[in-house]
Amino acid sequence: LQQLISQINEETTQSEHTLGNISKTHERIQSGMRSGMSPYFRSKLRGLYSTAGEDAKRTIDLVGQSLDKITEVKVLRSNKRVGRTLTSSSFVAEQEVQQSVRKSAMRRGMLMNMLQQAAKDLPVFERTSSKQSQSLVGSNAAGNNYHAKPGDQVAALVATSEGEEQWILAEVASYNIGSSTYVIEDIDEEGKSVRDRHSVAKSYVTPLPKFKADPTVMPGALFPVGQKVMALYPQTTCFYPGLVDIRPAHAECDYMISFEDNSYVEGYSPPLEVPQRYVLAWKEPKRRHRH
Repeated sequence: LQQLISQINEETTQSEHTLGNISKTHERIQSGMRSGMSPYFRSKLRGLYSTAGEDAKRTIDLVGQSLDKITEVKVLRSNKRVGRTLTSSSFVAEQEVQQSVRKSAMRRGMLMNMLQQAAKDLPVFERTSSKQSQSLVGSNAAGNNYHAKPGDQVAALVATSEGEEQWILAEVASYNIGSSTYVIEDIDEEGKSVRDRHSVAKSYVTPLPKFKADPTVMPGALFPVGQKVMALYPQTTCFYPGLVDIRPAHAECDYMISFEDNSYVEGYSPPLEVPQRYVLAWKEPKRRHRH
């Protein structure tokens, strides 16, 4: 019970941070709005509100677990007094339902943690021979003949429900060599029974790096300061344009990325940490046939 209360306090702190970011974003929109809200801010607020909703769900779930724990203790004490054991099938069924609800509420938080862990677990490239391929190491792009395999994560340009184009984090379902077309699944399945699928031309799919680059060994395999890139915005599954503010000092360091944000005089947000795995070469979206 004490551990649950500690987790509730942590979630409350996280929720306050997210709500603070929402308030600041609204202030920036109001101070810089001239011709309506930009697609960038719509997408950013959508992500922040989604995160705030998931924060609230996790807090509610933890409070529910705490109340369950208190009830369980009360029942055990009561059963002990009358010499009974807690073997009711209805109690077991209720616990199973509660567990299912908790899993659903934790899904997005778990996804964010998984993405961060995947970035940390990305191996550092170690060169063993002069002929060894260095594609997909840090900022090094894949070769022209390369195509991602099913299960690989990629950045893909897709049409949103609002009719806009957005670079999203996705997972490859299949690849058609004849048409050079991927079928990809949106990695974010929040509120969906199944993942959204899109058919996307190879030119609008960017594979993620397979290795981190060590700047002390391969300085050329990292984006230079000032380079325009697309990077995964923290706590979202969408890539946005930005500039490299600081390069990683060593293999385990993150980039510092200043995202494009017209609410600031400079046109960019304060720099935010983004792992090497989620910093990619910028590709300008073009009008194209949408699937």
